[in-house]
Amino acid sequence: MKITIIGGGISGLSVALALTKWLPEKPDIIILELRPEPSTIGGAVGLTPNALRCLHHLGVLARIHESSLGVAVDRIELFTMYTGARLGEISFTGEQGSGVGTPPFKGLRIMRADLVQSLTECVRQFDNVRLEYGRRPTQIIESEEQVTVHVDDGDTVTSDLLLGCDGIHSFVRTSLVDPERRPLYTGIAAVFGFAKLGEEAKVPWKDTGLCQSKRGSLMTSYFEPQREQQFVAAIMETEDVRSKQGWLARGTEQDKIRQNVRDRFGNSAIGFLDPLIDATTHWTLYPVFKLAPRGKWCSKRTMLLGDAAHACPPQGESTGYALEDAILFARVMAIGSNDGLDDTFATYQKVRRERIDKAYDEATFGWETQKDCGWFTFLLRTWLTTAFLWWTAAARQRRYSEDVATMDLE
Repeated sequence: MKITIIGGGISGLSVALALTKWLPEKPDIIILELRPEPSTIGGAVGLTPNALRCLHHLGVLARIHESSLGVAVDRIELFTMYTGARLGEISFTGEQGSGVGTPPFKGLRIMRADLVQSLTECVRQFDNVRLEYGRRPTQIIESEEQVTVHVDDGDTVTSDLLLGCDGIHSFVRTSLVDPERRPLYTGIAAVFGFAKLGEEAKVPWKDTGLCQSKRGSLMTSYFEPQREQQFVAAIMETEDVRSKQGWLARGTEQDKIRQNVRDRFGNSAIGFLDPLIDATTHWTLYPVFKLAPRGKWCSKRTMLLGDAAHACPPQGESTGYALEDAILFARVMAIGSNDGLDDTFATYQKVRRERIDKAYDEATFGWETQKDCGWFTFLLRTWLTTAFLWWTAAARQRRYSEDVATMDLE
């Protein structure tokens, strides 16, 4: 089988590995990435235990560990900025303290570029996969028998199956599968940067802290094994959207972003934050988009995966959803009928949609709490956060224990 994948990011690379592993005969795969080289933009992504389990099955986690990338995360601790009170935690340690699920895994905070590089190195080990950069699709023509991608250099690529793994601003979705389903701006932007810790710095949390205020949330986390730096990310309501992509602020923009973050999160009861914000550099701003829920995922010979299919406001598991998509789709393909892709596509959506729809609803609800509010609403949110973390703890542990490589596909 010939398979074309549009997008050489986490989703595209993961599904190439998954298809190579699970299909009984190795497919002929070509990955077309529009960028001239692997993207280095992006911050430090958080991976939950179930996401690490996916990377384990794909053979990527071992490479990450061999290269000493990222830092293990036992828990995310939540605080209120105005009193410094600890509201609760999201734990990844399990009852025995060694992790969640079988095999047990904790969380991991890793630079997105390092994760992409690890996936890329694993993909390059297989001679059935070609990864080509600087290839921008311009047109897709689909028939009952095949699908052809026209590329901006005049070349065409024809295959039996096309996978759209090209993110929320997907060309595959907007030109073929679901043209009317366009990204929607959430009214919120994420800004992030990096700060080197001083020798006397006393970090109030073990691995990752999430501090809530009336005007958004501020997360800081270790992300490299030496634990000498902090990844600093703020979620802020803003109507100023200059680009659909993120950009690294320059010159006076760095000062403006830092001042905005300081205005929202400075003078906190958590004294660690003020010097941390002042020390943070390389501020990058991302407007946050989402897709309308429950849209179309496929056409005759084309399937959307990851954010191209179901981008929702980030809530800490979007990378994991892309990894799960890859493995589940590959497993369904492995047991699919030889008569065509209709049954395979239907089975995959039956297995996957309910979970994704639920995750979308949960993320949207949580995202609304990031918008600016008054004191009464903030105090109510604070109380609800503590209650929510306690009430949902068992459900989170079950979720983190899931293994899409072995779950029932019926």
